[in-house]
Amino acid sequence: MLNDRLSFAVAARMSRRLSLLALSLIMGAAVSACSDEASDARNKAQTTTEAPAPHQVKWLDLGHQITPAQWLVSRREASLRPVDDADVQRVAARLDAAHGVYRESERMIANRSAQLSDMLAPLGIEESAISLLDDLTGIANDAGMTEGFGAVTQHYFNLRSAKLTREDALADLKARYSGKRS
Repeated sequence: MLNDRLSFAVAARMSRRLSLLALSLIMGAAVSACSDEASDARNKAQTTTEAPAPHQVKWLDLGHQITPAQWLVSRREASLRPVDDADVQRVAARLDAAHGVYRESERMIANRSAQLSDMLAPLGIEESAISLLDDLTGIANDAGMTEGFGAVTQHYFNLRSAKLTREDALADLKARYSGKRS
């Protein structure tokens, strides 16, 4: 009788383990199927939606093969401007000047200019990334800037968000960073 009870307990335990194993296999297959379906959906979306051209991306990564000036000038255009384009050359010179003053990479300065332009747009303030680059580089040159470009763009955004005009915001920055603030 003891053997029968022991055999029954062992059989019950084995049955539970087999049930759990079967349940695990079924759940694993179901999860795998869901993952395959999600993966298939992503693949279909990627093939039906073309990725933006490198010059139309929102942020210029280190791995991009275009110059920061090309990206900044071309980012809202249908095709990439060549390096020898007059506008690209002018922006390249401005990025170089900004790099000399702010000590940040030209790529990061281009990204911050574009980001600032994009941040101002929802506020109804339409300023191109290139005009912002021009203005903020001019401020830095005039004021003997020691702040980073990112900090200055954030300060400019805060001033414009507070409803200061472009001219007033630039004057405030120039006074603040040249030490002649009233």
